[in-house]
Amino acid sequence: MARLRAILAAAAALGIPVAALALTGALAPASPSLSAAAVTTASGEPTPSHLCGNCHRDIYRMWRNSAHAIAMEDPVFLEALRDTEAREKPEVRRTCLGCHAPLAEVTRDLALASKITWEGVGCDYCHSIIEVKETDSRVEAVVRISTVKRGPIQDAASTAHDVAYSPLHETSPVCAPCHQYVNGEGTVIMSTYSEWKASKAAEDGVSCQSCHMGLTKANVVDPRVQRVERAQVNLHEVPGGHSLEQLHRALGVALAPERQGDELALRIALTNRGAGHAVPTGMPGRRVILEVSLETGDGKSFRETRTYERSFLDAAGKPIVRDSGFFASGVKPGPDTRIQADERRIETFRFPLPARVTAYLAVRLHYEHAPRGTEEDRTFLTFVSEKRVIRPEAEPNG
Repeated sequence: MARLRAILAAAAALGIPVAALALTGALAPASPSLSAAAVTTASGEPTPSHLCGNCHRDIYRMWRNSAHAIAMEDPVFLEALRDTEAREKPEVRRTCLGCHAPLAEVTRDLALASKITWEGVGCDYCHSIIEVKETDSRVEAVVRISTVKRGPIQDAASTAHDVAYSPLHETSPVCAPCHQYVNGEGTVIMSTYSEWKASKAAEDGVSCQSCHMGLTKANVVDPRVQRVERAQVNLHEVPGGHSLEQLHRALGVALAPERQGDELALRIALTNRGAGHAVPTGMPGRRVILEVSLETGDGKSFRETRTYERSFLDAAGKPIVRDSGFFASGVKPGPDTRIQADERRIETFRFPLPARVTAYLAVRLHYEHAPRGTEEDRTFLTFVSEKRVIRPEAEPNG
């Protein structure tokens, strides 16, 4: 009864209707304390994330700004889903929704009729994962919807629902079901998790969460419910490949220009120093472009590029340029020129440059993702830009 009074008091302070608490399971009878290995038989309907946000306001705001929150409603994904369903068998919907709306499988809402299906990768999905099963061709999350919410905080307590410390939520496998995909023909389409497993980051115990969900100052629970001094939570915005900060962290760039007679020899070292996976990773349509340009004092200009990407060919042997094409039948891998985890890649360039002429060198790294294969909805970010003045060689002593 004391627990019930505490819940109702917290609800009144936040203006949460009692009916909403009933939907979340917060008014269900208390269950015994749970350890990480405990199993509960309680089950129920998933809780919409906006209800979680009534108490976990800071976390909810971060999540709303994440790719997870828009994974289902993103127009680019919806178009790709329509294209794929029109080309492949209708059963492909289950594969696509498995990551973009994972609760659709739990609630059997493949028709997308329920509002909770449209919230993408929401609170109750991630915090109801109890196990991750791995085989050679599949990584699968085991989800149990109940009044127990699982997470990485060891001493968590709640008056609204049961909590359980989950070591799994501190490790990379919890991310793997949606960041590793092998199609029905055995072709690896997305390999972020396996790239991490083969990296020094995995060897050193650096998880996905270490880079993409670092601790930030915020309230775990709204202070009106429970005040915790100097509270910190994991960053639920989960920045990824479209993040300038993550791109800066991933690749180091070192330039070594050298005049050699009437030429400029340029050596560029690209080091995958901060990503525990290839750069770029994720959807194959993502690429990093190294652009080198040289403007000379006598009016000449030169430009060269190198592209780092993982390419695929369709059943007819043509390069795939639209994201929906990666989920077609008969897809085969093409060249993979990405900078692998822990790799140091040396690129060399040579440009004509007379010894007595000044030149202006610019080196840039761009990130690009064009999911439709066109300028429409294209993401293009410049995350490294370095310039050097190449001065003339000194006149020989006369």
